[in-house]
Amino acid sequence: MYRILRDAHLLLGLFSCAFLLMYGVSSVQMAHHSWFNLKPTVSESKLALPSTPAEARAVARELMDKHGVRGEIQQVRVEGDTVRFRIVRPGTVYEVDFSDENKVAKIRTNVAGFLGMLNRIHHVSGLWHEFTLLNVWGAMVGVISAGLILLALTGIYLWFKIHKERVVGGVLLALSLGYSLTLMVLMRLA
Repeated sequence: MYRILRDAHLLLGLFSCAFLLMYGVSSVQMAHHSWFNLKPTVSESKLALPSTPAEARAVARELMDKHGVRGEIQQVRVEGDTVRFRIVRPGTVYEVDFSDENKVAKIRTNVAGFLGMLNRIHHVSGLWHEFTLLNVWGAMVGVISAGLILLALTGIYLWFKIHKERVVGGVLLALSLGYSLTLMVLMRLA
């Protein structure tokens, strides 16, 4: 049993490592944003969509099918004969203004780069997104979360089986639990 749990502990740690590093880097970037240059690259373009009705979903579908735009539709507004909306995916935002009068879509593209993408996927949650890769990411976050719980449980079991390290492990476990609980209480009160 010990050997199986030791191997599971090692594999869970290795599997979770990349995700934890990503969350660590994006957390540092959010806490100390002045250390990083996150200014997005902005470009603008115009596309004629002559046979598209002035509906956000129809315009977005045309852009996605024929012009390589990918993401989720957000913030739809109709102002007169103009439809305004965003197509968003982590690190990239397309701001679209489509005029029914001249059937032209003005597209402003903001690309935030790798750190901007890490920042956005740090905030992604759930499995109800239109953009399939966000659902895959949400599922992976769930798997990693369960894996981290198993990593902690197997780690405590393995530590308990090594008799000469029980005292040191107990002190470290108590210190980390005290630190974590204190931090959670302070964040809740702030």
